[in-house]
Amino acid sequence: MSKKGSNKKQNERKTHHPASSSKSSSFFLTGKVFFLLSILSALASFYVYKILTTPPDLPALDLEQWWGPYPINQKRDLSIRPFEIEFSDIIVNDLRERLLHRRPFVPPLEDAGFTYGFNSNFLNKVLDYWQNNYNFKERERFLNQYNHFKTNIQGLDVHYIHVKPRTEISVKVIPLLMLHGWPGSVREFYDVIPLLTRLRHEYKFVFELIIPSLPGYGFSQAPVRPGFGPLEAATLLRNLMHRIGHKQYYIQGGDFGHVIGSVMATVFPGEVLGFHTNSPLLMAHPLVNIYTVLGSLWPRAVVAAELQPRMFPLRDHLAAALEETGYLHIQATKPDTIGLALTDSPSGLAAYILEKFSTWTDFDNKRAWDGRLIDKYSLNDLLDNVMVYWVSNSITTSMRLYAETFNKRNLALKMDMIPTSVPTWGIKFKTEIAYQPDSFLRLKYSSYLHSTVVEDGGHFAALENAAILSDDVFEAVDTFIQFHGVNNILQPETQGNPDTAESIYEFIVRDLQGNDVKLDKYRGKVVLIVNVASQCGLTDKNYLQLNELYDKYSEKGLRILAFPCNQFNGQEPGSHRQIFSFTKERGVQFDVFEKVDVNGANTHPLWAFLKRTQSGTFGDFIKWSFSKFVIDKSGVPVERFGPNVDPKDLEPELLKYL
Repeated sequence: MSKKGSNKKQNERKTHHPASSSKSSSFFLTGKVFFLLSILSALASFYVYKILTTPPDLPALDLEQWWGPYPINQKRDLSIRPFEIEFSDIIVNDLRERLLHRRPFVPPLEDAGFTYGFNSNFLNKVLDYWQNNYNFKERERFLNQYNHFKTNIQGLDVHYIHVKPRTEISVKVIPLLMLHGWPGSVREFYDVIPLLTRLRHEYKFVFELIIPSLPGYGFSQAPVRPGFGPLEAATLLRNLMHRIGHKQYYIQGGDFGHVIGSVMATVFPGEVLGFHTNSPLLMAHPLVNIYTVLGSLWPRAVVAAELQPRMFPLRDHLAAALEETGYLHIQATKPDTIGLALTDSPSGLAAYILEKFSTWTDFDNKRAWDGRLIDKYSLNDLLDNVMVYWVSNSITTSMRLYAETFNKRNLALKMDMIPTSVPTWGIKFKTEIAYQPDSFLRLKYSSYLHSTVVEDGGHFAALENAAILSDDVFEAVDTFIQFHGVNNILQPETQGNPDTAESIYEFIVRDLQGNDVKLDKYRGKVVLIVNVASQCGLTDKNYLQLNELYDKYSEKGLRILAFPCNQFNGQEPGSHRQIFSFTKERGVQFDVFEKVDVNGANTHPLWAFLKRTQSGTFGDFIKWSFSKFVIDKSGVPVERFGPNVDPKDLEPELLKYL
């Protein structure tokens, strides 16, 4: 080969290699970029997830923050003083004069109903009744039929109704704090009071009711400086309960009563024994918004089919919310401006408040010329509530709570993201302003026990459906009592230590009747222990096969111990009475015990022992309902199986020990 030919081949090699190298470098560079972008995307996703799911810290509390005028009187009046509502002649005569000399209203549009606001034709009828037929003295006596009091808390005179039941000494009397919202007042609860303070044969308790006017509402003094939001109101009402003498109590609330009651349950979990709400909503949890949007694409993923119209189509509900929440924006930004107008005009005050009683009872009411107000309420009921605002001149101060709730300071607290361990129960009326499924509510309320779904009623539950609400409160508190009984810690001298125990015989559990059961009663038996749930997708198959196992091997010494647990997607929310009924319907023959925690800080000692002695595949914690432990005849855990293992598949393992 010639030198020239050799040089040509060398040149070809030189020109070929750089191109190949460039492609290779480009490929590896692209791979590196893709890898880095994947890492950054994963980190960003994790960061967003942490933001959406990491609860903030509890806010700092100032239990003595002063909300009254300065200077502070060093000799504070801690007394509780009787109080009476008064419709004085001066107030009544002035009101009648204003109603008599009101300007003619602009006529409503034809067939407009309440769609443009309160229909002025119907308003004339309401005002004529108020002026000429509303018996002020009779209504004053009606409002004073219960005992009213005032006491000074943190510089504010707080008004409340206090009703104690007349009952036998042996009957347990339970304190219940009842909280109203806007534009309601203590008047909403008048039909509920006799229903809650009367003993019922099916319950062993009755209620002592404390019903305060929220600060700035009705006859409770308003704060004199900015910053009094739901957290501050919760602190003040907690101090009120202490003043009255109750260190532990239950709460019922709706609207702002729900907001404040929820805060009380969150920041005072050792005092609030249970929280009942007729407005079960989370207003500011980011995951609620995400799940709602996703649910609009696949509604069945978030809400049962029969309840979907309460949430979807989303566009219809958003349109209704946009139409009906203009008041909220005004009151959250400029409450004093609208307050000035309503303070000076009884006609305007009545229209502004009663329009909410129409629309919030049912959005469809706005199509009627009278807003269907008197279909559900009497004019006396409605005007009693308006009188509370007029006589006390509190409409402006009541609306300021919106400004203190929907501002940066309060929203930054993220109260809806802070977990609440207090047992919680909701009642959901059909035409309530908004609806959220229990899965949403459990994002905050870790012990959300139950929702009562009602095919009637709207926002003003106590006034519209007193009997339904009262029945539900009794059932809820009965369940709360059972809840605390289930979770009572047994005396250490009788309960085994999960860290040192050698067998299940050292532990004590409780049956569905609340009786202590010592597990040494199962000595010499092979025991299968399982955590169960009534509403799990695995429930039917597992209960059926557990029954079959028991039928087949009980004579050979097999015993099955089932422990209901509500820690897995809230699939065991019922009371022990409801669980007993469920197991009875299934023909369950094996032993079923009261609900326990199998994970977390409140894990029952027996389950802590089981997890210590038989660890799981990916950690000791219980992964889901229907995890199973086999205990030999000496009481020692010898096998553990996950929820994916059917009871019938355990037969070969059980036979090794029987």
